[in-house]
Amino acid sequence: MGEADAKTQISGRTVGVFVLTVEIVLATVIAAWALVDIWRLAYPADAGTACALIYPGPPGCWPHARFTPAFISAVVISLGYSTVVFLLMTVAQRRAVGAILALGGLAVLGVLATQFVTWGGVPG
Repeated sequence: MGEADAKTQISGRTVGVFVLTVEIVLATVIAAWALVDIWRLAYPADAGTACALIYPGPPGCWPHARFTPAFISAVVISLGYSTVVFLLMTVAQRRAVGAILALGGLAVLGVLATQFVTWGGVPG
């Protein structure tokens, strides 16, 4: 009986490590996607590129209005990623709902940060 219990514990631990690895990789992909999208929006259009005369201007046509929101958003995404990895390594190992909420929250934060940069920050 003792040998079967030891094998069950080892396989359970292996599955736990695999799930944790997949969750952290998913969090990394979400954070990287958000950061790449944020800086792609903040990067100014190429020289000689004409911007459409619409309000608000398309992404990249107002570089001076997008750098500060991009920097703030990058810091927020980085802090959010650190928090999610911490939660995944502590609380979420015991509760699957915690992992789902943490990863979903990071995805929502990434979308909101991208929209913040797209619209050039808070008006005023």
